[in-house]
Amino acid sequence: MTTVPDILTVDVEEWFHGHNYLGQVPPAWWAAQQSRVEGNTDRVLELLDRQRVRATFFVLGWTAVRHPDLVRRIAAAGHEIGCHSFAHPVVSELSEQEFLADLDQAIAALAACGVRPRGYRAPSFTMTPPVHRYLELLRSRGFAYDCSLFPIRHPRYGQPGSPRYPFILEPPAAAEAPAASAAATTGDFVVVPMPTWRLGGVNLPFSGGGYMRLLPRWAYRAVRAAARRQGQPCVIYLHPWELDCYRPATRQNALLRWRSQAGQGTMPAKLADLLQRGAFRTLGAYVADLLADGNLPRRSLPLAAPGSDRAAANTRRQSGAD
Repeated sequence: MTTVPDILTVDVEEWFHGHNYLGQVPPAWWAAQQSRVEGNTDRVLELLDRQRVRATFFVLGWTAVRHPDLVRRIAAAGHEIGCHSFAHPVVSELSEQEFLADLDQAIAALAACGVRPRGYRAPSFTMTPPVHRYLELLRSRGFAYDCSLFPIRHPRYGQPGSPRYPFILEPPAAAEAPAASAAATTGDFVVVPMPTWRLGGVNLPFSGGGYMRLLPRWAYRAVRAAARRQGQPCVIYLHPWELDCYRPATRQNALLRWRSQAGQGTMPAKLADLLQRGAFRTLGAYVADLLADGNLPRRSLPLAAPGSDRAAANTRRQSGAD
């Protein structure tokens, strides 16, 4: 049986790609902003090299076009490279055609760097229930797994009724498949949800980004340990800009600025501490082990009704959790 691993994932993007900045730095302004992604990603690579840890880097196509040597350095260091879309859209707001256009552009950008990704992560985890059918489009483009579902309550990407544990997504019947997925590839497609700690019937997030920046180190350790006891693979995520001392001057309100920037100074020490404590592997290696074990449950769409407590209870029973 596959043991519960620690998995570090890095979403390789600029500070201004974050959806918290969309209102202040729209995409039309991106090219004029100060780029800091190379130096910040190199800091992450140095930390990983010191601890001999291999990670999964979900690279934005926009970044790959402008910094192809960075993508090649990540691959040369032995890390896995996944796809994080091209232009960092809110996936739940895209039509099927728009989603595929962005996806194909991202695949081409990474291919120009010599990379063919097997894994995908939607920007800001916006692969929400209304667009879960897009998972089948990923399969059609040759992807083997997705890591975009975050089964928590959240105004942008919440889906608390979605599964908490990895599963194989069953292909839909031909009549139910997205029109653009007619050329779907064969093979199992695995969905790895982001980890949560389930407490009092509520899924609590902890595993990265703002959650990791804002939690004290002792609290992060405690919640991580509790989630691991529930069998949750600790898929940690961060962005290179979160290790940066740079604080962009934008017109965000105080709450949004706190959510976007607070705790950045704590991240290098937190990450170094975490890398010393875990047994890390890449997300792709974990997926391969899950498939080799042959014990993954199979699920079909719809996965669950968004926000449904009954659906969440069914998810727990089917997965053997709690």
